[in-house]
Amino acid sequence: MAGGFQPDAGMGALFVLSPVVGFTRDEARRASDYVAAGGVLVYAAEQGDPQLDLTLGVQRERTLASGDASASGPMLARVAHVVGSAAVQPLAPSRSQTVLLRSSTGVPVGLEQFVGRGRLVVLADPLPLCNGHLQQADNGRLAADLVSLAPAGASVAFDEFHHGQTGLGSTLTGWLSTGWGAAIAWAALVLFVGLLLRGRAFGPRLELPGGGHRSAAEHVAAVGGLLERSVADRATGRLLAVAARRALAAPTGSDRAPASRPPCGQRAPADAGELEGGRGRAGARRPGRAPERGPPAAPPGVP
Repeated sequence: MAGGFQPDAGMGALFVLSPVVGFTRDEARRASDYVAAGGVLVYAAEQGDPQLDLTLGVQRERTLASGDASASGPMLARVAHVVGSAAVQPLAPSRSQTVLLRSSTGVPVGLEQFVGRGRLVVLADPLPLCNGHLQQADNGRLAADLVSLAPAGASVAFDEFHHGQTGLGSTLTGWLSTGWGAAIAWAALVLFVGLLLRGRAFGPRLELPGGGHRSAAEHVAAVGGLLERSVADRATGRLLAVAARRALAAPTGSDRAPASRPPCGQRAPADAGELEGGRGRAGARRPGRAPERGPPAAPPGVP
């Protein structure tokens, strides 16, 4: 079933394995009604679906146990040992549920329950029913016993609508899984290795330019060019003007309170003139640049 979840009476057994797409309340009710009407539902999931667990009365422990299990009931008489995941979440069976599989530590990992005229089988680990594990231990016998629960002549359905198989596979992986795809891949690999071992270079090898230590002047020139291209020289000039005023304020006594501080031009006229000249050069207009608006106002305490 891939287009939707609509189990009917013609399905003798229905497998729900590792649902990725969550069950809605209505879909979980359909699964419960299917079992009560006489169907066989095999529900195997690592963590389970919350809505489906609630509707079917499946409870899970919060601990972990080994997926290797052995049969614990007469229904799986031909199953002696099952190989599963390294760690599974055990089940907590109720009074109406019978344990089918127990882990090597003795905790339930599989149970059975009769609901109405049908049967519910819950497994804590779907790995024994996967294609790659059917040949290990008695996994194949377990799968055959579960399929044989369907009446003679009835169909066996797998819920791919909630399993989410459609669209999850890689196109490249599917292409390589075919015979001709694998042959083309091997041919491309052999061709690549051959060219790598016997191929010729397209020209002589070129040495990387440079080498050795670079002078600090190159760094200064690079930073200056970066500031010039980002129009940061004007901001740098204003910042240097404020710093120069602050450095000149302390030795001339202009860093005291505004009421008692002497003008900088009276205490150090030469320095004040040099400072004004620097401000004029920093604010001079350059080709292709907007005219300067002058340095910002001095901070408090600095003339």
